Amino acid sequence: MSDQLFPDPPALARPLALAGSKPAPDADRSDKKNYAQRLSNHLAQTVADALRPHYPNITPDAMGVGQEAQVDVAKGRKRLDVKALDPTLGLILCVSIKTYSFRDFSPRTGKFGRWTKNIVRNDHELRGEAMVLHQRQPYSVLIAVMFTPFATCDDGDASKASDIGKSSFAHHVTTLSKRSGRGKRAVFGGTAKMWVDLGAEDTRYDLFEKVFIGLYNPDGEVRFFDVDESPPRNGRPSDSQTLTFEEFTAVVHSEVERRNKFAPTWSEPEDSEDG
Repeated sequence: MSDQLFPDPPALARPLALAGSKPAPDADRSDKKNYAQRLSNHLAQTVADALRPHYPNITPDAMGVGQEAQVDVAKGRKRLDVKALDPTLGLILCVSIKTYSFRDFSPRTGKFGRWTKNIVRNDHELRGEAMVLHQRQPYSVLIAVMFTPFATCDDGDASKASDIGKSSFAHHVTTLSKRSGRGKRAVFGGTAKMWVDLGAEDTRYDLFEKVFIGLYNPDGEVRFFDVDESPPRNGRPSDSQTLTFEEFTAVVHSEVERRNKFAPTWSEPEDSEDG
């Protein structure tokens, strides 16, 4: 009964509140950039806190120390949003946090656009992150999450057959889907879910193991969409197509476990007269 009287707040309620007032889409560029950075930092803290039971040394730590901690890469050091290190294995998990918080706006024309202007830039940033990390530490599991409002699902025009007819969310998925899937190769001619596990031997260093889009409401309710799945062309994905925050963190942990399987499997011994 107490759980019903005092339900847990939505998963993103705290980071959204701590990020402060959200500027208007036509606000000064620096104000929007500062808000995006604050929100990203608090989202990183939320994700790290949720994964901490599995990775006690994950950063940022419980006190917020280690925001954008650094790790050695092929050419210098790379700042990471959320990272888990093993003293023997090195970097075992990195979660890269991206945000797309504002509708596109043109100061020159004063017109508002959709939510698509910077998505290619985000893809290029993720590609660079994956390359420098996987080249140095191919066994690490990289997860990318782009947090964006549910409103990105509501634009577009279903009556138009042209590419602009699809929602901004659908555009995000189709753009970022090519950044996901390291360690897996689809089996052509098989079912949609058939794939070969290449693991850390995959030479596609420019890919993340998994990429998600975190769709959220202003109150902090969030659902995670795996970009490996087919999105609706228009409208919001259903609950059955998305994950809760708890389900998302469980998938992240399962990816690390799958990459780091050490226990051998045994066959049944051959029968012998000696028994």
